[in-house]
Amino acid sequence: MLLALLILLFILSVPVLVGYFFYKWIKTKKCKWLVWFILLTTILIFLSYEIYTAIYPTDSFYFDEFKKVTSLDIPKSAEVIDKTVSYPDFHGDYTSCSIIKLSKADYTMLLDTLDHNKSMLKNPEIVGSKELGEVMIARKASDIKRSFSRDIPDKDYDTYIGFFKDGEHILVYFVNP
Repeated sequence: MLLALLILLFILSVPVLVGYFFYKWIKTKKCKWLVWFILLTTILIFLSYEIYTAIYPTDSFYFDEFKKVTSLDIPKSAEVIDKTVSYPDFHGDYTSCSIIKLSKADYTMLLDTLDHNKSMLKNPEIVGSKELGEVMIARKASDIKRSFSRDIPDKDYDTYIGFFKDGEHILVYFVNP
């Protein structure tokens, strides 16, 4: 955690220092400082947003993970209830896990679609991780009634989608080793 904070501090300090020296340079040129200040502020806000979403991804990231796991588009009723992802290491390896709520109709349709999909492995074993433990803290593995996994050609991904017995929630788990 300390290393992540130091990296974040370094990443944030570089644009601030560049901005400071850019401001000093503009000030010596007798330009309209307000225009340059607005430009610099916009750039800093954009960089801050990009860094924030790299550490805390938006729901669209988890919807993309769903597509990787199932090769299907996410239903329109999908709503991310709980989510976590590890920060990618130097090789780009990460683990993401989310619980997504669907309408009962979308849940049933998705379960039926995956059940009839020949490329999906039925009821696979799931490999535990810290991320899976965080998302499943209030649930039990026995709450999952059906699960599937998909082998992605030429990739060494671990994929898993589990359907909870409540008829509305699914667990999407993706490991990029």
